[in-house]
Amino acid sequence: MPRLIDHDDRNDEIAAAAFRVLARDGLAALSVRRVADEAGIATASLRRAFPTQDSLRRFCFERLQTTVANRIRAVAGAGRERAMQWMRELLPLDATRRAELTVQLQLSRLALTDVGLSDNARELHEGVRRVCTAVLHELAAARLLADDLDLSLETVRLHALLDGLALHLLWTPSDDPTRDADRLLTHHLDTLAG
Repeated sequence: MPRLIDHDDRNDEIAAAAFRVLARDGLAALSVRRVADEAGIATASLRRAFPTQDSLRRFCFERLQTTVANRIRAVAGAGRERAMQWMRELLPLDATRRAELTVQLQLSRLALTDVGLSDNARELHEGVRRVCTAVLHELAAARLLADDLDLSLETVRLHALLDGLALHLLWTPSDDPTRDADRLLTHHLDTLAG
């Protein structure tokens, strides 16, 4: 009897392999053949799912967005702790999130000149903005923000802070990146409380 393929599991394997290739070897190494080798599956089988390099790149973008969104949706609690956890999910605080940021940077660099990927990069960027908006609304609902804040401006400022902090954490070695991130994020939220 032929073995049934669980497509979700297969896509997880392909995404993990593609992310390893991108994080370890860079964008130039991302090919159907290289990902198939990394995942331990036949190149022809992977090529049926991803007939072009562009389709593989788009898949990586979409998988990255879905993975992070699922983690953010799973965050429980309320108020400041929930807001902090949402922000932590966007930062490279462990090996998984470091690899995800590296993948995002690799693909986003290509999206600057590849019109076919620019929508994917823009959607990822907008996803971060939506998280920043949700953070501020969560804090406002918990009455943890000063009354006179311009939430639109603060959303942009928080987004810029998270983007910059993510790059800083990626490039600056730390024994405890979560502690370092929490220190800065806590200070920022304290300034928003007035």
